[in-house]
Amino acid sequence: MPSIGQENLETVMIDFLGALRRGDFEAAAELLDPDVSWQGVREEWVCHGREEVVDTFRWGLERRREIDALEFTRGGDQVVLGARGPNIGPEQEPLGQIFNVFTLRDGRIVRIDDYRGRREALTAAGAAENVDWR
Repeated sequence: MPSIGQENLETVMIDFLGALRRGDFEAAAELLDPDVSWQGVREEWVCHGREEVVDTFRWGLERRREIDALEFTRGGDQVVLGARGPNIGPEQEPLGQIFNVFTLRDGRIVRIDDYRGRREALTAAGAAENVDWR
């Protein structure tokens, strides 16, 4: 039987991102807690509720940003998604990389927090032992 960490990883990586990629926004929304919140890298960049979170992901997908690399790291009830590419991050402030920390409870995403750096995200997710992994 897979661990909770493995189940959470699969929920984010396969189920949630897969649904978004297929354009099945209803299936993606079902994986979000009704009270989900998403905190961006700036304090004023925040989404509350399924609709706002899905709309933000939809908006990002419509921009078809180039992604050079993805990294997934599990940490118990959290999953870190790292994305690297020339246009990653907000249009007004391309970062080149961003790290999303997904927090899950009972198979649903309850919170997403964005970080500029890998070390900061892994530490926040309790997965700091993976900081120097190559």
